[in-house]
Amino acid sequence: MTDKPNIVLVSWDSVRADHVSRYGYGRETTPTLDKLADRGLVFHNAQVPAVGTPASFTGMFSGKHATGSMEYPNPEHWRTANEGRTLLPELLQKEGYHTGGFHFNALVSSSFGWNRGWDIYEDHLWDSDDSTESGLKKRVYDLLQRFDLANFVVDLKRTAVGATPPHWEQMWNDIAAFIENAPEPFFLWVLLIDTHHPWYAPPEHHHWDQPGIRETYAWNYAMRRYRDLVGERRPAIVNAYDNTIRYADVFLDRLTKKLEVEGYGRSPLIIHSDHGDELGEHANYGHRPLMYDTVTRVPLVMTNVGETGHIDGPTSLLDLGSTILDLADTDHRPGNRSSLLDGERTDRDYVTVQNVMKDGDRMAAVVGEEWKVLYHPEGNWGAKPFPEESWEAYYRTEDPMEREDRWGEHPTELEDQLIELLNEEVHNVESGSEKVDEHTEERLRELGYIE
Repeated sequence: MTDKPNIVLVSWDSVRADHVSRYGYGRETTPTLDKLADRGLVFHNAQVPAVGTPASFTGMFSGKHATGSMEYPNPEHWRTANEGRTLLPELLQKEGYHTGGFHFNALVSSSFGWNRGWDIYEDHLWDSDDSTESGLKKRVYDLLQRFDLANFVVDLKRTAVGATPPHWEQMWNDIAAFIENAPEPFFLWVLLIDTHHPWYAPPEHHHWDQPGIRETYAWNYAMRRYRDLVGERRPAIVNAYDNTIRYADVFLDRLTKKLEVEGYGRSPLIIHSDHGDELGEHANYGHRPLMYDTVTRVPLVMTNVGETGHIDGPTSLLDLGSTILDLADTDHRPGNRSSLLDGERTDRDYVTVQNVMKDGDRMAAVVGEEWKVLYHPEGNWGAKPFPEESWEAYYRTEDPMEREDRWGEHPTELEDQLIELLNEEVHNVESGSEKVDEHTEERLRELGYIE
């Protein structure tokens, strides 16, 4: 036994707050999370550090906005971008924690440098029946890429074969074994990719009508590239998304029961998402690194952390690492950020979101309790092009979908902070010349990270 608590972090990939029932959604997508929230601490206005898994987790695990760019899904780029940072699991190891991480997301795999600080790190990047000895698929992808057909072929293959995407049940035995055998204190991190598009939960978890697996893959390709084709299919796509959230909630139910059986039912548990997803709003499906609440506002619920209640003001997940280290009873605070727990938590007037783009350009937002101001540089960001740089402001209390740009009516102090954020010097990290192995490349294409 130890005086330090075991700590569990569950991250849901791509879950936006307004599709979580605890946050006012009309459907019961998260019954387990709702019960935990009843006796936990709920943050109603949590904003991610960035949009995109590695950029967001860089911020959450280091306390500082990422300098890596979501436009460069290259292992060398991200290893270089984060090489000078000390990440959360490294700090926990120094405090005597046994650390374990489990997920299926290639962008935070060992090859991208995310295995630092873990005693056990299972990113499931390689399957036993995968062979990359010949490099044939890699050469085929390179050829298809010249004609902008590589992603089309990947999606066509998945549509024809009908193989289901990875699900959390495939790694449950590893997670259960960690809980049973890990020496105390332990830190367990699970990142569920089930809620990432193509949004296909196992059929027995389809609470709302959605397409079959082959049609799901076909519409997954179309919705991200040819939005005008979606039309009346949108409700079925929303159903599919909601089904994956409900399925992720089933994982939460199984996890909490397992923790209880093993005697860890009172261990601190934190549930959150790394970013949201667009479902046709602002001309996009998925999560291009835009600055709207559909992709920046996420759920954040904590239980067994010494307090309960609701936090309504703007909250940044840049503070997540400090919060976990606060629970671990250590003075380390990544990025000199404050814990989100009582005793350190401060009522912030605003929080910031930032994505680095090519050539040092940035997308950024400053989020207050009522207003949000944001900046998009010129470019074609998904289905919505920006023919020139765009300064936008939204009165969030009346316009939660951020449809009415009210630039000029916003508080000037938020604009000042936005300009200050954009003027901060950011170290430019080269895109990286390292060749991505064919299996990782296929995983990234399936997730839509390589266009």
